[in-house]
Amino acid sequence: MDLTDTSEDKTFRLEVRTWLEDNLVGDFAALKGLGGSGKDLEAHDERLEWDRHLAKHNWTCIGWPTEYGGRGLSLMQQVIFHEEYARANAPARVNHFGEELIGPTLIHFGTEEQKARFLPGMRSVETLWCQGYSEPNAGSDLANIATKARLEGGEWVVDGQKVWTSLAQFADWIFVLARTEPGSKRHAGLSFLLMPLDQDGIEIRG
Repeated sequence: MDLTDTSEDKTFRLEVRTWLEDNLVGDFAALKGLGGSGKDLEAHDERLEWDRHLAKHNWTCIGWPTEYGGRGLSLMQQVIFHEEYARANAPARVNHFGEELIGPTLIHFGTEEQKARFLPGMRSVETLWCQGYSEPNAGSDLANIATKARLEGGEWVVDGQKVWTSLAQFADWIFVLARTEPGSKRHAGLSFLLMPLDQDGIEIRG
């Protein structure tokens, strides 16, 4: 495989590099190198403003199809963007759960109604997401999920605990892996639910 930049790739790389140089200035310049693994809370609000600045200039969700607000960039162009982003020492993103996890999942598996409802807020970074996978007894082994969900009167009632839920205190929504078939074990009977966090019965502990 030849990973050498094509002429088109070189042009795109220069576009990304120039934009970052022109925009990581002023208050944004102070965010360089902030955030990342183990530092999720570092300058969170300021990094959120940076994410929204990216969105206003069409630099979020760059790999999403254009019909859903993305730029439809190739895999190589996405790699180039991330290379240049790292090269510029730009701050860690706060929107990665929406942009990189639940967004592509909805694009691939979601209904058109779900896409219309949720994708615009992810792309604009007006709606923040977190993930509800890990549990006290289900870390790397998600087949051991114990959280249960049952359908009552047209609504899902979820009972369980999630841990290591990064940035939950800032999120508006959470995507939850729960067991929806009573008596099911391991990989059977699991469902993927989307839940707003601003409702009774949800407790977020730091």
